[in-house]
Amino acid sequence: MIRAVATARPTITTFTSIGTWTKGATTSVVQVLVVGGGGGGGFGGTYAAVGGGSGGGGGGGASWDRQVFIASQLAASVAITVGAGGVGGTSGAGGQGGISSFGSLVYGGGGGGGGGGSATATSGGGGGAGAGRNLVANSGGVSGGVGQTFGNAGGTGTTGGPGGTTFTGAGTAGGGTSALGVANSGGSNSNSCTGGGSGGGFNAGAAAAGAASGFNVNQGGFSLAAGGAIATAGSSGVPSVSGIVNFSATGGPLGGGGGGGGSGAAANGGAGGAGGNYGAGGGGGGAGNSSGGFVGGVGGAGAPGVVIIMEW
Repeated sequence: MIRAVATARPTITTFTSIGTWTKGATTSVVQVLVVGGGGGGGFGGTYAAVGGGSGGGGGGGASWDRQVFIASQLAASVAITVGAGGVGGTSGAGGQGGISSFGSLVYGGGGGGGGGGSATATSGGGGGAGAGRNLVANSGGVSGGVGQTFGNAGGTGTTGGPGGTTFTGAGTAGGGTSALGVANSGGSNSNSCTGGGSGGGFNAGAAAAGAASGFNVNQGGFSLAAGGAIATAGSSGVPSVSGIVNFSATGGPLGGGGGGGGSGAAANGGAGGAGGNYGAGGGGGGAGNSSGGFVGGVGGAGAPGVVIIMEW
């Protein structure tokens, strides 16, 4: 927990792990921002390149919510939970992100994990978390994971669909890879935690690059993580550069997803990039050619959540 006082007030308290918030003796108004944990990217898969197949799906973005309270509406202390980011897949789908909460009043849902890559099949991106929901989106498999209310389903490689755009507060979904190895980006939206790009697969033995993350536009600017070239790791997601003091305007420190790793026919598949702080999904790993003794890349980890409290 970090507590700081801005020059013109307010008092800002940031929780990056479980804890308890205590109301200030002179506090009159409280504003709370809660962001859940992003989903981890899927493992790239290890199989014979000649037959073709997919890389790992990108993890879905978490959701956030912001509420303002009169201090008298709140108890003297409130329990804080901060959702962990989903682990990157090492043999299959990535892990789901955790739920963050300010007592039972404000919630940020967790993003779904990306599905694992495999021979002759698609991979699906993790679903995006629904705005303000005490829920976790579903992870991808062969098809995209289902998003929670107002959160979109992950992209499915057969349609080449990236994760969909979404409502304010909901996370965007991760991209999926086609059965011919074509990777797809995560969903994009302004002021959202974005999904990761999927990893490259194989098309009749030919390797493919990973896809970029979804892009996020908030008060800190434009954030996008590039997919990896062949046999190269995807870029890590861009942490938000928006000022914590200004989060009331557009939602605050919302991270961008990680890029997908490129597949490797003559080298190991590239790892997916980690999601950027806070709440973004990790990129999917690139596939590895088992015929050459190579293995798929691991999925990128989803970014953890955060709870930020401002008091006047």
